[in-house]
Amino acid sequence: MPTEKPKGVDVVNPEPVQGTATGKGGGAGALLRKVFSFPVLMGALLVGCAVVGSRYNLPDPDLWWSAAVGKQILATHTVPTFDSHSFTAPGAPWMAYEWLGEVMTGAAANLGGLRGMTALLYLLIAVFMGLFYGYATLVSGKSKAALIPCAMALPILTVFFTARPQLIGYILLLITLILLERFRQGKQKTLWVLPPLFVIWLNTHGSFVFGLTALGIYGVSGLFEFEAGGIIARRWSDRQRRHLEIVFLLCVLALLVSPYGTRQAAYPLQMAFFEPVNVAHINEWQSLIFDFWQTKLLLGMVLVFWLAQIPLRESFGLESMVLLLLATYSCFVHRRFIPFLLVILMPLLAKLIARWAEDYNRSIDHFVVNAVLVLSVAAGLILTLPSRKDLEDNVAERYPVKAIEYLNQHPLPGPTLNEYGWGGYLIYTPDYHRRVFVDGRADFYEYAGVLGDYLDITNVKPDALFLLRKYKIRSCLLAQDSSLGTMLAALPGWQEVYKDKVAALYVQRPKQLIEPSCVGKQGETSVPGPGAAGSKADGRGAALTR
Repeated sequence: MPTEKPKGVDVVNPEPVQGTATGKGGGAGALLRKVFSFPVLMGALLVGCAVVGSRYNLPDPDLWWSAAVGKQILATHTVPTFDSHSFTAPGAPWMAYEWLGEVMTGAAANLGGLRGMTALLYLLIAVFMGLFYGYATLVSGKSKAALIPCAMALPILTVFFTARPQLIGYILLLITLILLERFRQGKQKTLWVLPPLFVIWLNTHGSFVFGLTALGIYGVSGLFEFEAGGIIARRWSDRQRRHLEIVFLLCVLALLVSPYGTRQAAYPLQMAFFEPVNVAHINEWQSLIFDFWQTKLLLGMVLVFWLAQIPLRESFGLESMVLLLLATYSCFVHRRFIPFLLVILMPLLAKLIARWAEDYNRSIDHFVVNAVLVLSVAAGLILTLPSRKDLEDNVAERYPVKAIEYLNQHPLPGPTLNEYGWGGYLIYTPDYHRRVFVDGRADFYEYAGVLGDYLDITNVKPDALFLLRKYKIRSCLLAQDSSLGTMLAALPGWQEVYKDKVAALYVQRPKQLIEPSCVGKQGETSVPGPGAAGSKADGRGAALTR
C-alpha cells in the first residue's frame, strides 16, 4: 500500500538499493550485509585517513588542563568552583563549563595516560567521521556522492581533531542535524532525543548554542511556503509545528540541568560580549587568514558551491541556506568555527554531486571483500596506535619536559612565570610542583585581571619589569626564542641558567637592585624598545596560540 507524503514535508528520496531480494538472508545475515556494505567500507576508509592524519595531534595546549580538571572531578566527586592551580588568582571563582567532557578526558588519562587519551581521540574521530559521512549521505541521498566532499574536507578537519570537548560538541551537532533532517523528511518521532542530548551537550561544550540555533532555524523556516531562486520553504503541518515547539521548549529547559545552574547556559554570551582580551588575542578566536593552503582550499570549496548554482540550479531548503550563511560568517570571523562551516557545507556539495553519482547496487556488492577491508582498517588503527615512548617524545618536542627535569634537580626560587601554552601541561604533569602564572583558561584569567598583565610582560611592553615585580616573579620558564627571554638575558638583574631546543630558564640574581637609570616616571621600569627585544608595538602584541 503506498504511503502518502506528509503535508509540508520536503522528502528526499533515500538512495535506491538495487538488486534487493525479499524473503532471503534475513536476521544475522542481513545485518552483516549492512555492516559490511560498500557505503560502510567507504566510511571506514574515511575514518582511517582521518585518524592517520591526526595521530600525533595529542599535545594540544588545552588538552592538559582539561585532563587535569577531569581527574580532579573524578577524585573529589565534585565540580570545581574556585581556582586551585595558579598563584596569580588563587581561590578566585571559577566554573569548569566543560566539566563533562573533561571527565571523559580525565578518565582516559587515568586508564591509559597518553595512550589512553590517544585512544579516546581515535574513538572521537571515528564517531565524528561516521556521522559526518552519514549526514552527507542523508542530505544528498547517495553514499557515493557523499564520499567526495567528505574526503575533500579531511585535510582541513585533521587540524582540528584533538581530544578536547570541542570535538564532542561537533559530534552532538551532527546528531542534532541528522535528527532535524530526518524530521524534515517525515520521521516524526526522532526529535524526542534532543532534550536529553542538550543536557549532555550543555555540560560538555558551549557549542550547544549552534544546536539550539539550528533547531530554531528549522522551526522558523517551516512557517513559510515559497520557491525562489533555488531556495524552497515548505510549511510545517500544525502537528509538526506543535511538535517542534514542544521539543524546543524542552531543550531550553534542559539548559537548566547543570551543577552550576543558569550560569553555564549563559557562558557563551559571556564569552561573546564580556571577554575582549581573550577574543582579541587567543589564536583560535582570530579571523580567518589565507596564508595556509587548507584555508585556500576551504575558500575554493565555498566559491565552487555558490558558482555551481549558476549552471546547475539545484534547489535547497531555506533552513539549509540560512545555516550555511551563519556558518560561513562564523568561520570567517573566528577561525575556530571552520569545522562548523564544513559540517554544513560539505553535505550540500554532496547534493550537487549526487546528480552524477550512481545509486548503490547491493546485488553487485562484494560483502566478503568489504568485511576483510573494514576489519583490516580497524586492525590497522589499533596497531598504529603510537607507543608510549613515541608519544612522550612527541610531547618533549613541544613542551618543557627537560627544563622541568633540570628544575627538579636544581630548584630555583619562585614564583615562576610560564608560557601561556605550557600552563596546562604544567598543571597536568606530576613533575612540576609549582602553581602556574597562567594556563589555557583565558576567560578566567581575563576576569582576574591577569591575562592583560601576562600579555604586557611577554610582549615586553614598557611596564613589563614593573609587572614582574608586582607578581614577585623570581624565575621564568619561557620558550627558548621568546622576546622576554632575550630581554632578561640582557639585563644585569637576571641570568639564563638553562636552555635547550624548546625552553629556557631565567632566574633573578639574589639581592640585585635595578639601576636608577632604568627607572622611568612614577616608578615604572623602562625596558628596551621593540627593536632591541623583538617586542611588538601593535596593541598588546601577537596572538596567543591555542
